[in-house]
Amino acid sequence: MAFQATLETMVIFFLLLATGVLMSKLGVIKKEGMGQFSLLITKLFLPVMIFYTVATSITLNLISENAVLFPLSAGIYITLAVVAFLVAKIMRIEKDKDRVFQFAFIFGNTGFVGFPLFSTVFNEIGTLFMCLFSVVDQLLFWTYGIWLSTARGKANARFNIKMLVSPNIVAIVLGVVVGLSGLTLPGVIDSALSIISRAATPMCMLFLGAMICFNKVGQIIKRLESYILIAIKMLVLPVGTGFLCTYLGLSAEIAGCAALYVALPVMTVVPMISEQNGSEGAYATGIAIMTFVACVVTIPVVAFLVL
Repeated sequence: MAFQATLETMVIFFLLLATGVLMSKLGVIKKEGMGQFSLLITKLFLPVMIFYTVATSITLNLISENAVLFPLSAGIYITLAVVAFLVAKIMRIEKDKDRVFQFAFIFGNTGFVGFPLFSTVFNEIGTLFMCLFSVVDQLLFWTYGIWLSTARGKANARFNIKMLVSPNIVAIVLGVVVGLSGLTLPGVIDSALSIISRAATPMCMLFLGAMICFNKVGQIIKRLESYILIAIKMLVLPVGTGFLCTYLGLSAEIAGCAALYVALPVMTVVPMISEQNGSEGAYATGIAIMTFVACVVTIPVVAFLVL
């Protein structure tokens, strides 16, 4: 059942991605408007979807029954960081590109792909999983991730606590407060938030489709490490994670969540941060786009093997 839901969701994602590519080719979505398009998604649609999903699904019992997610999150990120470091060393990736490779390897697209996918396939447990992992993700992203993105010849970017106060984190916190307090959203507000929430997924996929259209990946296609990243990060590690969770006696839902979380494509903001802190923005963009395209196939494969 979960595999069928995952497959159907990824087929829908693919059709929406293709629509984004087509609209870009036809000039309906323009390259110069991508910045505003991204802001609309990250400042409105995604936060509203996250808040509404969390507020209407999170309960104290759900959190207490799934306390294992706390150590699981630490284990997954440690594994990703160690494997990324080893792969970069073994492949002898060039200076600075090696760190950006690790940056892309570790941080998956929780916003544009993760939340829409998990809330559809796993319902309440998927929402809880994404909430917890997003908090851990943001803490690591704006500390270790920033260090990885910074070129060796450039002064390390300074950490600012304000970086952690992202719209998604605020939405998670507010959603948890509302959900655990037992408050019920007024009917009109509930309906409005529900409508915006449902629009978040197609908006995200259209944006990613346009991103694929407007960026060239010619150079990165020729680099072996991009295929190694897809094979290890999006196939081998997810399947191994799912099997290990099952072996340890964790529920099928948690094993599925953990596997698909590891299988997520590269976070959308990785190329932008890599460009700001060094000179490997194009390299990161190529990897991100390749993983977006690949995940349409790899995520259903992982779901078939694990769920």
